[in-house]
Amino acid sequence: MNLFRIGYSIVFVLPFLLFAADLPESAESKLELPISDLYRFQTESGETIQYAKSTKLWFGGDVMFNWGVRDSMRSEDPYFPFRSFISYLKNFDFRFLNLETPILHKTPTADQRKSYVFFGEKKDLTVLQLLGIDGVFLGNNHTMDFGENGLSDTLDLLDEFGIRHTGAGKNTDEALVPITVSKQNTEYRIFSFSDTGETRLFSGIKSPGAAYFRVGVAERLIKKTKPNQVNILSVHWGVEYNPFPMDTERNAAKYLVNAGYRVILGHHPHVPQGIEVFPKGVVIYSLGNFLFGSKNQYLKHNISVVLHFDADKLLFVEVVPVFGKHQSLSGDHYFFPLGPKEAESFLKEYAVLCKQLGTDLVISGGRGYVFLDKELKAKLKP
Repeated sequence: MNLFRIGYSIVFVLPFLLFAADLPESAESKLELPISDLYRFQTESGETIQYAKSTKLWFGGDVMFNWGVRDSMRSEDPYFPFRSFISYLKNFDFRFLNLETPILHKTPTADQRKSYVFFGEKKDLTVLQLLGIDGVFLGNNHTMDFGENGLSDTLDLLDEFGIRHTGAGKNTDEALVPITVSKQNTEYRIFSFSDTGETRLFSGIKSPGAAYFRVGVAERLIKKTKPNQVNILSVHWGVEYNPFPMDTERNAAKYLVNAGYRVILGHHPHVPQGIEVFPKGVVIYSLGNFLFGSKNQYLKHNISVVLHFDADKLLFVEVVPVFGKHQSLSGDHYFFPLGPKEAESFLKEYAVLCKQLGTDLVISGGRGYVFLDKELKAKLKP
């Protein structure tokens, strides 16, 4: 069975884009609905579950601004392809992405030793700013596509735009400093590593680069975790276009969850992989892409996730399907949460991947849910 071959109707796409776009104030007032209700659906499976009491951390997958993304921005409104997410992301307390590209002041000579080299421009960070992105992960195999100068540009520009970052730096100590955000008297610390890429591109004691994923190092970083701290790990790993995690990843994930990471989020395969629940935490092995310009025929829909916390307690993971089958739109790239019907079709396929890892995915109102709190599950489950 092809888990990701899902049909999509062009008739559905345009109405959803108009509905999900960042509406003018006058249009929003005519709807007489708060922004959050614009994305609340009632379907045969039930209603989208909302839990106002939780702290909500949203995570999207791989982001770069070349190929189809750049093509889609060559219009009178270069931000139109992303506007359906602007209002949607306002629902959450914090928002994070894997930034799989350097951002440059100007284009230097690329690293010719790599098959694919990405770069973004300063103006591209306006997209992330409009989306309300709080932080990005640089622990990946494209952070060093333009070498030390490219990394320096990236760090400077992210600081200029007020976007926090982790996973790369001028040396290893700097690369290992986590992104930290706080709410409900709880500190959420997010670390970033890459398990892919050439050795020369990883940071050293006195050399710049991405943080190399070593289980021992990741464990050491959280040895002195305080009671009001939650540790989250972003890791770039896996096999491209493979919907299944490798045993080595599952073993590392199990060990690190037992060591104290509450959530592990993966990326690099460019397709979603399933969710595995352990007694002390949860692992989303791959989110797939978010803003990515590839037109590869194997790229289907992707996922983003919302982690719902009550202080330091993880209540449930909400899975939000993201449209990703760009080759079906004659090369045009638009980025939006899937509508209820298409989302549920995709989630039924995605649930198979989760089930193979021993996880039940509850589908309701075009969203998927993995509950960590049994009492809350009984209360909220449709």
